[in-house]
Amino acid sequence: MGRDLVLLAAGGVLAGFLFGSTAVAGSFVAMLLVYFSSLPLFLVALSLGVFSGLGAAVIGAVTVAFLGGPPAGGIFAVAVALPALLVSYRALLNRPDGQGGTEWYPPGGLLAMLCGAIAAAMLCWIAIMLGEGGDPRLFLQRTIETVIGTAFRTGAPGVPVGGAEVASNLAADIAAVLPGMAASMFLVAHAASGILAQRLALRLDIARRPMPAWSELTLPAWPTFALGIACLGGIAGEGLLEYIARNLAIVFAVPFLLQGMAVIHSVAAGFRARRVLLVGFYLMVAFTGWLALPVVGLGMAEPYIRLRERFDLRRKGKG
Repeated sequence: MGRDLVLLAAGGVLAGFLFGSTAVAGSFVAMLLVYFSSLPLFLVALSLGVFSGLGAAVIGAVTVAFLGGPPAGGIFAVAVALPALLVSYRALLNRPDGQGGTEWYPPGGLLAMLCGAIAAAMLCWIAIMLGEGGDPRLFLQRTIETVIGTAFRTGAPGVPVGGAEVASNLAADIAAVLPGMAASMFLVAHAASGILAQRLALRLDIARRPMPAWSELTLPAWPTFALGIACLGGIAGEGLLEYIARNLAIVFAVPFLLQGMAVIHSVAAGFRARRVLLVGFYLMVAFTGWLALPVVGLGMAEPYIRLRERFDLRRKGKG
């Protein structure tokens, strides 16, 4: 009992410190730590249960409020604690499989729920901005333009002096997709934090469920419809509707990117040099960026082409 309380309290304080570190340090490293602030909450919830995770989330929110003020604590609760608790609750659901074993909630459903929670958090931010009478797009554009404009005016390394018009256009382009990109980074970081927390819980022998088979990741149907509607709104909509739909499309594309990666991992498992192939592929994605688009397409097509199933059958046939 005493060890559980220590883990609960330490997890909450650490999560709050990671998220609130930007208020104290304000450095680039501190900003990166924000993205992994859900890891301690996942560890507590996946090992001690969701109610313990809720206690850690409250401690984390209080810690963030102490470091950065009450509004920061509210953002932590919506963007970090709520998704982690919802996913942990689903992750611990199980039922008998009819063969004497236990069937756990599938990883595809967990990823879809996490995507929905992150998309909802992004919509909450947009709604708050609109409720305060501000335009989220113009707010981001002016903020980015201020930062970029300073670099252009001072002639930072690699940046020419002057070019106010260039800075303004660049700020507008970034602001157009920044909410979706930031939410997508949070989505990937949450997923990575959940996986790392589960591995750590297994290593410490305190995990409540086995490790999901992420290579078998299969999404439910609704993210496909959500992505389709968001893309349609981004194409046919105008003004604020187009802005929201475009950024939602970016967020809803992430689960298919991860499903496409799961397909690639499953296919690469049949090759001896799979690690070299995977490292090379990820380096190409990192350096080109555009290569992520066909991976998203592969993830969307997988339910229909069943590439993993075909390669599994081929491997078994060779065996």
